[in-house]
Amino acid sequence: MKRRFLLVVVLVGGAVGFTALGCEFMFSYRSLTAPLGASGEVGIRVVKTHANCTLPNPYDYQLSARGVQVLGETSWTEVQPNVIEKWVLISLAEVGDGYLKVSKTCTKEGYEEGLLPITVTAPAPDGVWAQAWNGTYPFTLPEGYAVASVVGTAVVKDGVVVLEGRTFALPSVPAGMASS
Repeated sequence: MKRRFLLVVVLVGGAVGFTALGCEFMFSYRSLTAPLGASGEVGIRVVKTHANCTLPNPYDYQLSARGVQVLGETSWTEVQPNVIEKWVLISLAEVGDGYLKVSKTCTKEGYEEGLLPITVTAPAPDGVWAQAWNGTYPFTLPEGYAVASVVGTAVVKDGVVVLEGRTFALPSVPAGMASS
């Protein structure tokens, strides 16, 4: 009798545990700690743990953030059956504790969310952020760093890029980019 009762408890508990979660959210990091202004990509995976998803759109997941600015994101892509993935480009925007959150509300499982804890530390007192904040421009880029992106209309001529009145020397100009 005891064995039968234990078997029923295990089966019922297993069934309840199996249906209790509709999605499992995973991030490419367990947590992040970096200085203000740091940027990078974070991967988000959603593993759908039940076969019959009730979301009207199978990619209807919301992103929200605190202390973090979302600069861009990819579309959701199915990387294997019942597993979708998205990459988000973020910039750490406010000193303190923050997060990146993915969530969904479905008719079957209700509200669920995954949270990536993010701690944004103060920038170095003599670093580029402090120089920019104090109005020092142009400032010297630290050794070993490269400009990753710029905004505006660029003109390439004679081995230099002119952008918004600023001149950037190029080591070489790729053929097809040189203007006359």
